[in-house]
Amino acid sequence: MTASNQTNILKTYFLLTYVVVLFLVSDSIPFTSILQDGLLPFGYMLVTWLLYGLYYLLPAIGVTALVRFISKNSSAAYLTAVITGGITTLLMYANAKLFSLYGMFFNGFIFNLVSTPGGIESLGGSSASDVGFALITVGFISLQAAILWLAHRLYVKKSTPKLSFKFLPATALIATVLVHMGFALDSYTTNQLNVVAQAIPFYQTVSARGFFKSLGFTTQREAKIKLKGKLNYPLNPIQFKQPAKPYNIIWLTSESWRADTLNERIMPNSWEFAKGAARFTRNYSTGNGTRMGVFGMFTAMPGNYWFPFLEERRGAAIIDVLEQQQYQMSFYTSAKFSYPEFDKTIFAHVPTNLLHDNNKGASGWENDRNNVTSLLSFIDNRDKTKPFFTFMFFESPHARYYFPPESVIATPYRDDLNYATLSKTALRNDIIPIKNRYINSVHHLDMQYGRIFDYLKQHQLLDNTIVILVGDHGEEFMEHGFWGHNSTFVDQQVRTPLVIYKPNSAPLVSDQMTSHMDIVPTIMPLLGVTNPSSDYATGYNLLAGEKRNHTYVSDWDKVTYVDDEVKITQPVNAKSFALMTASRGDDSALPHDERKAILQTKQPAMLQLVQDLSKFFKKKDAKAPAPPR
Repeated sequence: MTASNQTNILKTYFLLTYVVVLFLVSDSIPFTSILQDGLLPFGYMLVTWLLYGLYYLLPAIGVTALVRFISKNSSAAYLTAVITGGITTLLMYANAKLFSLYGMFFNGFIFNLVSTPGGIESLGGSSASDVGFALITVGFISLQAAILWLAHRLYVKKSTPKLSFKFLPATALIATVLVHMGFALDSYTTNQLNVVAQAIPFYQTVSARGFFKSLGFTTQREAKIKLKGKLNYPLNPIQFKQPAKPYNIIWLTSESWRADTLNERIMPNSWEFAKGAARFTRNYSTGNGTRMGVFGMFTAMPGNYWFPFLEERRGAAIIDVLEQQQYQMSFYTSAKFSYPEFDKTIFAHVPTNLLHDNNKGASGWENDRNNVTSLLSFIDNRDKTKPFFTFMFFESPHARYYFPPESVIATPYRDDLNYATLSKTALRNDIIPIKNRYINSVHHLDMQYGRIFDYLKQHQLLDNTIVILVGDHGEEFMEHGFWGHNSTFVDQQVRTPLVIYKPNSAPLVSDQMTSHMDIVPTIMPLLGVTNPSSDYATGYNLLAGEKRNHTYVSDWDKVTYVDDEVKITQPVNAKSFALMTASRGDDSALPHDERKAILQTKQPAMLQLVQDLSKFFKKKDAKAPAPPR
């Protein structure tokens, strides 16, 4: 076969693969709703979709061309084309499924999940899921082989016309400039194209502020949210006067524990215990995932501070205080302390022999039971002349939702969840049995909490022990179109129960807004800390009657401002604020005109957000004044 035919076979192969890529990407694009917004955004979306489909294929095309140039061997080029094309379409399929189920594309969070020890394990996938993913991988490679075979068959016949992409590079370059400059122009005028940018995987926003300012457009620079610099945490050294009779502290945190499950039916033990404690019914996590949620509850800071803490291996101030007061400590998790990297952040100063995550159970509920046994054994064998602190992270309510038969209170429920075959349609059809599975897992969580409550009563430890019950984040069941967590900031994903038991305190039920950031400022004074909470927290003392009117919830690269009226989400450390989103406080949509008016009135709050996200960084040294002349 001539070199010309080989070239045309590869051109045809990549053209057909391009069509497959466009089909896969289309799953994340709301064509109908964008068309309803008008012909301009719809036309823009079509051009952007076609253009970015080409971008996604460029690595495969480039690698194949390079191999063909070096090897001069058609077989090597064909094999490379099949492998790189298969990887591309497989990744675009996985990206589309990820967006469909969780509302996100591949990002730094997904890379961290895959590359960090314990990350893949945290997903809780089953063997059926593993087999399913393997079959899907084989399927996509086979599809690309079939496409290459078809292209080859077409050029066996001499009459097949040759393909020419002579003008494609110039056309793509012009389209790239027009698409991105058009987006920048829209961000200063009608702001209609945000929905397109959010629907196209890896869309690169530009501002071109200087260019459009020179044309006379008003290009007001927004206060950019950046978290970079050296930590200054706490702002002042922590001072304390240890109480003569220090409290013991038991801190129990559960995976995916959403606010509305703390009730008499699902969690009878916890419900009864909460009657004698302070229960906060409108508590917000500091994140829509475990990383930011647990980080925020131990540092009393917005979750976006996670990254500088990780870089500097900085631990939580409350742990420092406990160590200085010679608390006996022991930490347990039914997941891993290495994922998220709590052993390098909030527990960075804790000796590794106190971090227990050697889980040998076959599932989350077994590990929860085993770890509760170990936790109670630690309390049993402690030195009774010293106070103790113990923490446990429970895994039962994590998808796939783990529980034994005796914990079943909700039927029917799904026997298992196969991630490989999940789709949004399947989730909608099965969401009640899936949620029932979750309810059963939360009931098992309550049974384990009950073991701890019973132990504390039997050993008269409730007279001098503080108990904290809290979820790391919530869990959505398609109430707003998604399942699970880590995708959006709707209440179902970010609100959790919060119960704080303090000996000899009157029971309390509060409907005021609270945050994970309020836990440490509530506990620190009970440890004798005399600093104002502003030295080490962005939170309030809940047992002193302090109240908040807003809070912050974070994920990997965004932060959401929340108050009674509105939720405003902004990217952190991003080049453009064009992808800012806003909704009402109850998660309902904001009409365009109302959105614009609310964002205007919330500008002081946005400035406060910027200040709070830079509060715990060292200020740059002031420049010395120039010497007099």
